[in-house]
Amino acid sequence: MLNHEYLPRERLESLGFAALGTDVRIHPSCVLVGCERISIGSHVRIDPFCVITISGRLVIGDHVHLSAHAALIGAGSIEIGDHANVSHGAKLLSSSDDFSAAGIAGPLVPAAYRRVRNGTVRVGRHGIVGAGSILLPGAEFGEGATVGAVSLVKAALPAWTVNAGTPARVVGQRDRAGVLALEARFRAGRPEG
Repeated sequence: MLNHEYLPRERLESLGFAALGTDVRIHPSCVLVGCERISIGSHVRIDPFCVITISGRLVIGDHVHLSAHAALIGAGSIEIGDHANVSHGAKLLSSSDDFSAAGIAGPLVPAAYRRVRNGTVRVGRHGIVGAGSILLPGAEFGEGATVGAVSLVKAALPAWTVNAGTPARVVGQRDRAGVLALEARFRAGRPEG
């Protein structure tokens, strides 16, 4: 297997993260900008070709997986709770140009000429962001909320719901009790129920 190794702990520490838990694996192909504003919990894996460029604040909880080609970008805050997953190619954007306003789009244009919306993006505990989905400023996943592949989220998703579409809407419910029972067994180190 080629290029399957993750950055060693010493290299991660040299990047100057705001906080860095144990067992953090970040692939060397990732782009990381603003590490001093990024707090990472324990048992986190960030796969190849992820782009994380933050001028706001990024908090990643424990037991979080960011799959390949995910992007976390913006001037607003991004928060990812414990046991959450961001699937392949998902985009979490805490900033977005306001295309309806009288402004010029693009990061190389001075702020006085731009109209940008910044907002917090939150993925709650046990949240799942489906492959290719886009979360815009103001997107908020209640605990256990999920969104299917290629969905658009720009508002709050109720806790323990299954969501899909553009814009995302509730299409089902998750088994809250089942997921939390599995988490309790996981924390206790008991694989069988």
